[in-house]
Amino acid sequence: MILTSVAFAQEKKISGRVTSAEGKAIPGVTVVVQGTNQATQTDTDGNYSLNVPAGKVVVFRSVGFDDKTIIVNNNSTVFNVSLVNHDNALEEVVVTANAIKREKRSLGYSAPTIKSDELTEGRNSSAINSLAGKVAGVNITSTSNSPGSSSRVVLRGGSSIAGNNQALIVVDGTPIDNTSKVGGSSDLASVDFGNRGNDIN
Repeated sequence: MILTSVAFAQEKKISGRVTSAEGKAIPGVTVVVQGTNQATQTDTDGNYSLNVPAGKVVVFRSVGFDDKTIIVNNNSTVFNVSLVNHDNALEEVVVTANAIKREKRSLGYSAPTIKSDELTEGRNSSAINSLAGKVAGVNITSTSNSPGSSSRVVLRGGSSIAGNNQALIVVDGTPIDNTSKVGGSSDLASVDFGNRGNDIN
């Protein structure tokens, strides 16, 4: 008789808190197992928890901070991480709302850049919702966790009580109407028909 067995990497749950060099909690930090889709984000208090195979590398990423990597060993389950602010601003070229290329450092306003792999780490079905917690001053709220549900994108600054405060979304020079379509007849008063921002995938 021949017996065969397969050894699987033992997973364990790790947790901890992510803070800045000043000791302040950092919310919205992406915590991902390197080379996999296993990921989570820190909550408003900077806390996180994630199931990780022993020996794997975990990467901590957040806008405005240097990436931090740790190796999960068999001895510890708590990993508190401190992220360091970016010291050097990149001299990169960005495209403004008027399709004019300018150096990023010459702009009088913030122009953050998000890489595509940062949007896919959280495995969110909506590209809009994947931006949550990754851009300072941007508030993104969703009507529900269901695929296709409406998402509101509101930028920091002046706002109106009666008007539409959503941000203007432009893709390849084409503006996209991100107005939420909710309601209809009395029978469909609570139906969420989604919005066009969900088409960006």
